[in-house]
Amino acid sequence: MKPTGIIIHHSLTKDGKTADWDAIKRYHMTDPKHMWSDIGYHAGVERINGVLTSLTGRPINQTGAHCVGHNDTIGICIVGNFDLAAPDNELLRYAAALVAGYLRMFELPVASIHKHHDYAAKSCPGSQFPWPQFIALVQEAL
Repeated sequence: MKPTGIIIHHSLTKDGKTADWDAIKRYHMTDPKHMWSDIGYHAGVERINGVLTSLTGRPINQTGAHCVGHNDTIGICIVGNFDLAAPDNELLRYAAALVAGYLRMFELPVASIHKHHDYAAKSCPGSQFPWPQFIALVQEAL
């Protein structure tokens, strides 16, 4: 799969001390609404025991299962509930660097980055997610 863009999500869960990524994967694979072959996202960012970590999801050459009608994109989930509070600057910078890496890898323009909210009746990646700041950080990371 040659991705056409990147879609940013949030997990809508509070980031805890343990790896939430495994719980998200289990939910995607066992919940009767999903029953997918793998987690829906290609990558994630999560703070585990206070350390920001990049997480691997489904293989990048596989079609995603993260945005109906737009699964030809890379799905990136930032663990946290950004309807309740904005992500801190450290998390934003880390996620922006990850996104910039995918833009370079697939020769995609910054304009190909979208919010899940652009395609679904959801707040995702959260009503408190500072989108203009995030895009500026992605551009800075390039």
